[in-house]
Order: sequence, then C-alpha cells, then structure tokens
Amino acid sequence: TSFFPCYFQVSTGAYKRQVHEVPLGKQITDPAVIEKITWATWTSILGDEVIGIWPRNADKADVNCACVTHAGLNIVTGDDFGLVKLFDFPCTEKFVSGYFLLI
Repeated sequence: TSFFPCYFQVSTGAYKRQVHEVPLGKQITDPAVIEKITWATWTSILGDEVIGIWPRNADKADVNCACVTHAGLNIVTGDDFGLVKLFDFPCTEKFVSGYFLLI
C-alpha cells in the first residue's frame, strides 16, 4: 500500500507487477506515475526497487516472499532453497549477494 493518494500493487501469477488506484481499482500503467509513488509497505518480489534480490540464473519461482522493514531500510526475502536473506532497500543493483540469516 502507499501513502495518500492510495495505490496498491500486486504480483500476478504470470510474474507481472501491477499497480492499481484505490478505491476504483483502475490499473496505473504510466511508469512515470508509478516511479513517484511512495510506498507505505512493500511485500512484492517484483519491481525495479527489488531487482537485486534475484540471484544470478534464478528461476521466476525461486524467490517466494519479501517484506520491507518498518524503517524502510531493509528487505527480507525467502526462497525455494530455504534461505532467508537480508538486503538494503531499495535493492536496485542486479545480483546483490545479501546477508543470509540463520533461523
């Protein structure tokens, strides 16, 4: 979700990121508008802001979940290999190694 005016984003089963306006649900497709949105929370595995969470040669289904910390400085991901990783947020540089967390 975003700060006012309200938008929300979804990741589709086809691995596409969609941004919609609330309350009408109108899809926003203009990259310039999307780029200016300040998100209040982030749980998407897709988008320019998280391109670095994807390992080199990753399959689309390898990264399963993501969540930005309340301070908005880090993002934590979970993947098919049972790893929990911590990255700086936004993570816009490709193939960042991140930090592995042991749980």
